[in-house]
Amino acid sequence: MIFLLVVLAGAAYFDIREKRVPNWWNLGAFLCGLGLEISAAGGGSGLEGGPGAAAAAYLGRSLAAAAAGFPLFALRMIGAGDIKLAAVVFACQGVGDGLRTLGSGLAAGAVCAAVRLLAGRQLRLRIEILYAYVQRMFFTGEAVPYYVKQRDAQASVPLAACLFAGYLWTLFLQ
Repeated sequence: MIFLLVVLAGAAYFDIREKRVPNWWNLGAFLCGLGLEISAAGGGSGLEGGPGAAAAAYLGRSLAAAAAGFPLFALRMIGAGDIKLAAVVFACQGVGDGLRTLGSGLAAGAVCAAVRLLAGRQLRLRIEILYAYVQRMFFTGEAVPYYVKQRDAQASVPLAACLFAGYLWTLFLQ
């Protein structure tokens, strides 16, 4: 619990300050989480239930989360650092709690984005951009990046901060 608080708080800090979560932060979090998972598994042998099984499960959850998020990265809807951070969350929390954290984080992001768009009077413009994007993909079949830095930088939301908020919310509900 404290480990993920530190990881997500640090990631939120970087995402707000630098508009990205550094690879070294995500890699360090991943490796520390793996070490914690293995040490929590204690004794045992092989893949029957000891450290090997814990490591395999941790890696499997991480890879599944990264694979599920990859299409969003490929379309430039979210950043690679956000995908890696979500993979660490899923690896550490498991699928059920990971989905609760991710869902709460995405809800926080939606609220943050709505407030930002309404305050900046950009809601209609963003809906038009999304409509044109979906229409282009539907009619041409061409998968182009959704995010264009020059056009969209003001409308972007720091997803790591939203994941941190989602994690805090799931802790509050427990």
